[in-house]
Amino acid sequence: MFRKPRSDRELGAALRAARPAPHDELVRSISRRVGPRPTGVPRVALAGALSSVMLVALAAVGGMGYAANAVTEAATVVKQAIGVGGTAGPITVAGINAGRDQYRPGYGWGDPNHNHTGPPGLRRSGGAAAPPLRAQPVGSLARTVAASVNLTEQATLFISVVDRAGKPLLLTQRSRRGGSIVGTGISGPQTKFIRYQVLVPRAIPLVLRVPANLLKRGQTYRIRVVAIDPQGNRSTLFVPFRA
Repeated sequence: MFRKPRSDRELGAALRAARPAPHDELVRSISRRVGPRPTGVPRVALAGALSSVMLVALAAVGGMGYAANAVTEAATVVKQAIGVGGTAGPITVAGINAGRDQYRPGYGWGDPNHNHTGPPGLRRSGGAAAPPLRAQPVGSLARTVAASVNLTEQATLFISVVDRAGKPLLLTQRSRRGGSIVGTGISGPQTKFIRYQVLVPRAIPLVLRVPANLLKRGQTYRIRVVAIDPQGNRSTLFVPFRA
């Protein structure tokens, strides 16, 4: 259903062709150590031994270090998320979507070529003077509001919808009848804060789905977007809309 760019397919083919493989002598040596077993056992034992050899080869080319860096990066993002937007109480990490947006070679998280000093540049498409948006009904159970925000550097976005008192409302990330859309897509349970990591700075489309019973007709609400860059600098943007 989904096709990767040609460059990604060629890179994958090149990596598979160059993957490390044990020498024939090493395989024969392992086979001699395993010795005869009842039917079916030699294959299982040999598979386990070959897996160990592959892990050693992976460590030799830095694969284990890459995995460790990925875990460290994820922990750093979660640490930065605490207390976003001055909300009362901690954010429930289990209720936040952890998306990544359009990863391409040369756009690793924190790459200095795609980041600048100071807080992220964050503005609404159409400018601050654009009129309030209008929520649109989706059947009788939900309303959606669509907007677009421009981001000037890599950042993790924390997106919510708040009422006049600043209280965040519940958002539907995914359902059988459709859900919210951020960038290239999100998934996950209902949540008050959608987390979305942007690696390629540009205009990010937003379509937020709110349960209809949480919005009062004619009342003004705001989309709140908090952007935190790899250095921990943050910017906050509010986009008003009417229910």
